[in-house]
Amino acid sequence: MKAKAPAKKSALSGQEVAAEKLKKHVLAALQGKIQGNDTSKYFELVRTLGDYRRRLEREPGNEVLAHMATNLVKAVQSNVSLIRENRHDALVTEILQFRLWTSPEIVRAAVLLLVGDLVVVNNAFASTCLQVVVYSFVPPPAPPLPDSLLRLDRWQPSPTESAAQALVINTVQRVFTLVPTAPANMVPLVIQQLPHKLRPREVQCLYLSAMFAVAEMPGGAAVRESLLAAAVEHLLSIDVEIKWEDIVDVRTGQEDEEGDSEDENEVDVDVFQLAGMTENEFNMNPEELRIQHQQQLAMDEAGGL
Repeated sequence: MKAKAPAKKSALSGQEVAAEKLKKHVLAALQGKIQGNDTSKYFELVRTLGDYRRRLEREPGNEVLAHMATNLVKAVQSNVSLIRENRHDALVTEILQFRLWTSPEIVRAAVLLLVGDLVVVNNAFASTCLQVVVYSFVPPPAPPLPDSLLRLDRWQPSPTESAAQALVINTVQRVFTLVPTAPANMVPLVIQQLPHKLRPREVQCLYLSAMFAVAEMPGGAAVRESLLAAAVEHLLSIDVEIKWEDIVDVRTGQEDEEGDSEDENEVDVDVFQLAGMTENEFNMNPEELRIQHQQQLAMDEAGGL
């Protein structure tokens, strides 16, 4: 009988070996900062993340840089249980400063996964991370589009907008599933971040669509009524709001004619007399006017006797 050949161990690919080394490097950096005996690796990690983030803001299309940033964020995510408040705040700050809507999709997904894990494993970072998630319902404020580029037909999110928001909503769903208190803690943040009524229609629709998605997800049942009520109130405030700027500059066509014909020495006309009322009468409420009118009629009748 032929002897059986020993089973070959599955060899790790070069990428997997590099990923494992990176995870160990991040582990050593986090532990060194906790123990306080070697913080150099930790601060190197923070500087590297910050450098990747700033370079991606300048070069969002740099695929090599995007993969490097993604791998480092994933290495941090694999050691998320070691992240401590007052020990790793600088690291968390760098991660939360990634501009999710303008970052490459692989970076966006990695950062959101890490943010969701931070909420789950460390309550100290929950509020800050939830704020970042809610803020990411829509893109950051940008200059208004030219009129020629505005979509005047039925609103429909672009594929890019849909993909970016879907990652954010998935993060919310995951957090709601793993953290029972998260829905109640998120509602005030969602209401507080409602776009100002003067922001473009596209932003309003995109934010409200995120609100509706959160309200409709299984974990959002407990806060559904609060979210829908806030959405309705916001829609009503937009519908009835009249911008003062829209009416103060409206010209009737009479301004120039009146400006040419007015005499600078002309005596001012009492606007209250034009209305048939004295200034005191103008400031009265309806009940006071009714009583004064009855008194005047009584005096007139007595004088006619």
